[in-house]
Amino acid sequence: MVEYRSNLNGLKSSTVYRKPLNVGLVAKICRVSKKTVLNWIYRDAIKAFTTYGGHYRVWPADLKKFLISSGMDVPFNFVDDRQTTFLIVDDDLPYTVLMKEAICSHFDNANVITTDDGYEALLLMGERRPQVVLLDLKMPKVDGFEVLELLRSRKKDNKLKVIVMSAYLDDETRERLRTTVADDIWEKGKSIDEILRSLSEMLNPKGNGRVRNHSLSPAF
Repeated sequence: MVEYRSNLNGLKSSTVYRKPLNVGLVAKICRVSKKTVLNWIYRDAIKAFTTYGGHYRVWPADLKKFLISSGMDVPFNFVDDRQTTFLIVDDDLPYTVLMKEAICSHFDNANVITTDDGYEALLLMGERRPQVVLLDLKMPKVDGFEVLELLRSRKKDNKLKVIVMSAYLDDETRERLRTTVADDIWEKGKSIDEILRSLSEMLNPKGNGRVRNHSLSPAF
């Protein structure tokens, strides 16, 4: 797994929190006990989510809201990555690098994670909670179809969009994809400008938010 982040502008603090915070770290920041933090979570004073392992995590932006609402004078600098986190799952390194650079250049504060391992991709989806996953079908070890099948019972967050990107989208492949949890399919021949425009529309949906099929071939 490799992670890339765009430049941070204007943040001069020595500590800037970006990742979800565990209970111990929240307690340290707020200068209270872990039990106190858990009580806040139980009372919904702090918005938290649970990992697949059952542990509580708090996004930095949600902790900041709590600090403000409770009037706690605690220095806390953060960057909210939730809306601009992308996971590229592809063993084609040149294409992955091209996509990474395009996304980081186009989206402010973009966070792009890449892997060529389908199993690691599943772990990253649970741990890092990307908003958009760009998934290739043909990979060694666990291929794209296996990732989609293993993701079926875990894709409960409708904010997670899984886009299949492949150079091999024949009719049979499209028919197989119809029954998976893929939200969209795009051909790798799609231009970078079209990809970025489609990603922008996906991140800022209009209407009911259902993503259209932007592939250059007939929709499946």
